[in-house]
Amino acid sequence: MTKPVVRGVIFDCDGVLVDTETLACRVLTEQLCEYGCDMTMKKTHDLFIGGTLAMVSPKMKELFDVTLPDNWLSECYARTFEAFRNDLEPFPDLAPILDLLDHHGIPMAIGSNGPHDKMEVSLGKVGIKDRFGDRICSAHDVENAKPHPDVYLLAAQKMGVPITECIVVDDSQNGVRAGVASGATTVGLVDITPADYLREAGAHFVAKDHRDLHDLLDGWLSER
Repeated sequence: MTKPVVRGVIFDCDGVLVDTETLACRVLTEQLCEYGCDMTMKKTHDLFIGGTLAMVSPKMKELFDVTLPDNWLSECYARTFEAFRNDLEPFPDLAPILDLLDHHGIPMAIGSNGPHDKMEVSLGKVGIKDRFGDRICSAHDVENAKPHPDVYLLAAQKMGVPITECIVVDDSQNGVRAGVASGATTVGLVDITPADYLREAGAHFVAKDHRDLHDLLDGWLSER
């Protein structure tokens, strides 16, 4: 693929800006096991990562004939937020990426399937929430969650940049599908989803880690 135009960058949140995926997966796995479900971290990841928590209950019923209690979702969020407050750490190589984009005057936004209160906790914990201002978009703001492109289209609109001149960075298959469907150049960032899965989902580029992502962006911006 030819060098993309970079006039804006839209990041997924969990697994890209904040190292939440493993923590959230652990909390959900433990909770489902308490309800009598035979779950492992791998099974939870394969079934639910990149989706919304709202999809968990109907999927558990459909696949395993397990009915979750009415309060399971609020309990899951409470446990997840507590894990974030106690254990969440920033990605050590993220700050240079944000600094690079600021240096080149490239606006940044967030497009996440997660709700705003979850991002408030996680982004606040690692100290980067203010860098995005009012350009933090949730699937709860749009009609359809990822893999639909709605949240990325909204983020581009908030930046005032055509989506075709944006880079989307996502670490899940559904997120990559959403980025590609939006018309953005989409980078799959390897976190707990393997690179091959991201490529199969349609990623135009794959970054093996945040340093690799920095080098990709730096190369594109330096050649402008």
